[in-house]
Amino acid sequence: MPVLTSNIEMSDLAKKLAKMRYWRAKWYTYGMDKKAHYDLYRVAVNTSEYHTRLSLPTLGLRVTFVERVDTGTPNNRGLVKTRYRYVEARVEALPKPAPETIEEHYIHLV
Repeated sequence: MPVLTSNIEMSDLAKKLAKMRYWRAKWYTYGMDKKAHYDLYRVAVNTSEYHTRLSLPTLGLRVTFVERVDTGTPNNRGLVKTRYRYVEARVEALPKPAPETIEEHYIHLV
């Protein structure tokens, strides 16, 4: 059973994680819950925004780390240096799972 966390505690955690470095914030969050797992890792949301998402099922939280991409100019070989900049952390409650339908219990394919 997840622990209920208030909006104030979630915003305080988000501010605390935003002040940390990216790797330290990820490991700090991962260490908060023994059942923590990654849902996403650097998934492109916009052209210059990447998300890494951790679920903390015991605490009932979902933490999203937002990174922006800075691209440089190509060098003489045509290679472009890409740098990921950690911008913010978003903390929200885990969504409730969708209820099972009755049909799933009766349909068994062999």
